[in-house]
Amino acid sequence: MANSKPIIIVTGPDSGGLMAWWFTALGVWLAGGKAVRMTPARYKSKPHCDGLIIGGGSDIHPDNRTRAPLPRVKRSLATRIKEALLFPMEAMVRFTKGSYDKARDEMEKDCIQYALNEQIPILGICRGHQLLNAVLGGTMYTSTLPLLGDKPRIRSPFPRKTVVYAKEDSLLEEIVGDEPIKVNAIHSQAVAKPGKQLQVSAREKAQIVQAIELCDNDKVLGVQWHPEYLFYLQTQRNIFAWLIEEARS
Repeated sequence: MANSKPIIIVTGPDSGGLMAWWFTALGVWLAGGKAVRMTPARYKSKPHCDGLIIGGGSDIHPDNRTRAPLPRVKRSLATRIKEALLFPMEAMVRFTKGSYDKARDEMEKDCIQYALNEQIPILGICRGHQLLNAVLGGTMYTSTLPLLGDKPRIRSPFPRKTVVYAKEDSLLEEIVGDEPIKVNAIHSQAVAKPGKQLQVSAREKAQIVQAIELCDNDKVLGVQWHPEYLFYLQTQRNIFAWLIEEARS
């Protein structure tokens, strides 16, 4: 599209998700783009846009992903208490009932396939990163706890995790710069085996996949964290700047 401000569609649920939308729209605006929200109720046809952000939110429905086996790990009471004290968000999530949004799954799967076919740049954030991988045939860990062993799980909107590159000369490195990268963590699931033509470009020390990208393609990036909540960090704003630059071209 010929537009001074590239149009970036940001997907989300019909109910809730407003805070993520506001911060994502801010990230797009700061980078020079115009964000347009799309939810299942508003989805009527293929997305006419210059770029696509598949946002975070509820877990992907079991029908729309392939579960990877996980080891059995016994977690000590001391670790669980430490986890609850250090990361109260983790404790709150334990007392809230999770839900699926299959209508959103179907909308976003359709959007991802369309964007891939039309060479429209895609940024997958958290759930979006996982769904992008699922659409391309990858598998998912339905919990990160067994991967952490007896270590507390970090769940915070602030940059409490350290991420390192899994390969040299990745798209992510080109966008963000030198490692290590400080990121946040909100979701409890993770990419296991990368999908077709996808490669892992960043991990954390627990070997949890933190970023994926298409091989030989600079238009598709998925990140496990939420860069929209880290708008005060230049490294995270660079991710939105990359999307807008690709959208302009």
